[in-house]
Amino acid sequence: MSANNHTPITLGAAANAATVNNPLGQLDAAVGNLTTLATTAKTSTVAAINELKGTVNGVVGGANISNAQLLAWADGEAYELLSITYSPSYPVVSTATVKWPDGSGGTFTATTINATFQAIDAYTITHTSSGKTVTQSSVTRDGDGLVTVKPAIVIS
Repeated sequence: MSANNHTPITLGAAANAATVNNPLGQLDAAVGNLTTLATTAKTSTVAAINELKGTVNGVVGGANISNAQLLAWADGEAYELLSITYSPSYPVVSTATVKWPDGSGGTFTATTINATFQAIDAYTITHTSSGKTVTQSSVTRDGDGLVTVKPAIVIS
């Protein structure tokens, strides 16, 4: 038996409360009090850990990411494009692998490239851990190429 978090009871020790309760107190101190956990799941440490999966450095995400969080990241371009493939016709990203702030992977795909202004007008980005997809429908540009209408980003 390991003794990482308690003092083992020695062979031949007196069978009294102090002999048993002292190591148990050490274990309690090492494990902590479940009622003080900053999680909703407080029935076991395993439940609390499972609830916190997808949390990296205080960033909530993973399989249970909310649409609001994913929308905020997408709208703020809070993702990193990796392994980029450019359009064969324009100096514009056509596809790329993505790394989201929660560490999840994904794929960026330009679904509409504006030939006149050589810019991305519409795209999708997947969030692999959750199975969700961010979709930006085509924007409208003025004669100078400036975006004048940007449809709301949709999460599906």
